[in-house]
Amino acid sequence: MERGRNLDQKSNFLILPHSQWSDHFFTVSITDSDLDVLAREIEEFKPKVRENIFSLSSDAIKRKILSIHLLISLDVFNRFKGNNGEFKECLIENVKGMLSLYEAVHFGTTTDHILDEASRFTLDHLEPLTTGHTAIPPHLLKLIRKALHIPQHRNSQALVARAYISFYEQEEDHDETLLKLAKLNFKFLQLHYYQELKIITMWWRELDHTLNLPRNIKERTIESWFSALVINFEPQVSLGRIMSAKLYLLITFLDDACDIHGSVSEVASLVDCLERWDPNHMENLQGHMKSSFKFVMYVFKEYEEILRSQERTFMLEKMIEEVFKILVRSNLELNKWARAGHMPNFDEYMEAGEAEVGAYAAMACSFIGLGDIAKKKDFELLRSRPKLVRSLAAKTRLMDDMTDYEDDMKKGYTANAINYYMKQHGITKEEANTEFKKMIGNINKIVNEEYFKMTNISRPILNQFIGFGRLLDVLYTADDVFNHRDGKFKDYLFTLLIDPIHL
Repeated sequence: MERGRNLDQKSNFLILPHSQWSDHFFTVSITDSDLDVLAREIEEFKPKVRENIFSLSSDAIKRKILSIHLLISLDVFNRFKGNNGEFKECLIENVKGMLSLYEAVHFGTTTDHILDEASRFTLDHLEPLTTGHTAIPPHLLKLIRKALHIPQHRNSQALVARAYISFYEQEEDHDETLLKLAKLNFKFLQLHYYQELKIITMWWRELDHTLNLPRNIKERTIESWFSALVINFEPQVSLGRIMSAKLYLLITFLDDACDIHGSVSEVASLVDCLERWDPNHMENLQGHMKSSFKFVMYVFKEYEEILRSQERTFMLEKMIEEVFKILVRSNLELNKWARAGHMPNFDEYMEAGEAEVGAYAAMACSFIGLGDIAKKKDFELLRSRPKLVRSLAAKTRLMDDMTDYEDDMKKGYTANAINYYMKQHGITKEEANTEFKKMIGNINKIVNEEYFKMTNISRPILNQFIGFGRLLDVLYTADDVFNHRDGKFKDYLFTLLIDPIHL
């Protein structure tokens, strides 16, 4: 049977210009029967895999349970140290073990100092392997390079799964039944993703036609969908992913309109209209500001229809306040600073900048896809700005400003964390970047720490926060993925959607 008949035409995608990417995904033919056939095959394989897992001898199971028990305590890492207090050199011989240790250290908190030692130790021995001069299997070398770019804990779970399928297939002792189930499951995800991309592409084209959007606004439908996917990749949250993608498109449009195309007075008029939330006040808006307001009304009308049908309109009220009133107020404040050449101190800028960058809005929107799991108390938690949420917002602002600094300066947009930090501390741009990297490293530990502490919050809600943190690492590590399509973004799309899985 031809499942997703055009999925394997990878060579065609690689030579397509950016403007035709949406067309490529839009024309892939997928039917409900394709999904049904895969779903049935997956269900058939589950009992076989379950049987394989439980066919392990009792001794083998006991050893696995003992390993899990040992890993609960950080004392286990002391077992890897010699009498001199240093990590044992014999660990170097086990490359897979070294890689596993490297992955484990990224779960560390601010008090796990031994994991800092383990991080330095593993990096010192893994980084030289990436030169290709050491005789290790190519598939293991590829996995090491991916881990050093972004560790699994901070990477898109869909990208991690796809990479590991390819790695596991080349392992000599792989289980064929388990591998087949993993492939079927990922192929099932791919078909879902193509359907979502078709929906969001069609929606954007209808929106563009209906609102007559300005021609100089970039189309970022695929980037917006990808961002939503990184936070939560599971098929059951498909509707929430589509709604989040629409929100990201809207936030991006607002950001460009206010930062690039609007004067301070024009942005102030837009803020006033959004505060009133009344289309009758739109007559004072012109150009991009008028388009922005119409865009907001269009999206939230859709949100209202969906949430009303689910009897969860309380979410809409929270989103309106969280997303647009707080977001655009902060945008106006930063716009004023940039145009007036005002130099606030770094902490003052961060307080406004964390809200303006859209972190709180993105986290709030991610709750929508969870259905009845997301309660009013979860939105109240978000609005109370607990340490976990504030830390993620700060990381967003720092990583965004580090990545966009050169482009901001070329545009004459001076409201950037690096500028304010350099001014306040009398240091160079390079020194500011070094300090920001240290701050981000500490934030990552705080996020882990708060995740373990917040036991009164449901895991699905907490996982949305962790997913948002992963989004930051995927979007901003070594490349501006959202704005540079020819870099890592193209690689990610190829991995997720184009690179074929042969069943």
